[in-house]
Amino acid sequence: MSLKSKRSRKGSIYRSGLEASFAAVAPKRKFKYEPFDVPYVMHRKYKPDFVHTRTGILLELKGFFRTGDTMKYKAIRDCIDTELIFVLSDPNKKLRKGAKMTMGQWCDKEGFKHYTLNDFDKLMEYVDSQ
Repeated sequence: MSLKSKRSRKGSIYRSGLEASFAAVAPKRKFKYEPFDVPYVMHRKYKPDFVHTRTGILLELKGFFRTGDTMKYKAIRDCIDTELIFVLSDPNKKLRKGAKMTMGQWCDKEGFKHYTLNDFDKLMEYVDSQ
């Protein structure tokens, strides 16, 4: 984030009143404000809804995405050696209230295969062919 865009927040570069108060008393030469990003990983456990016994393909059945689910599934995808496939109740349902993107569009964008229960035969054909 550029300094200009930081300043657009109510005329201050700080995200909170506490940060602004600290900056006011801290020696400027000893501290820099948000000089870089620090990547981090949250280690959690994921329990897939179903696992295809022969291929190990993971199936996640979703009626809707809760807050944080999209980030969670991208992190899972990046940590596993097998495929994660979504079975969606309605791929045309919005990701969240007010969103323009649908659940199906998000899956396509992120490279996840997705099916519905109406596509069960196609899902089985794909999974069995792997």
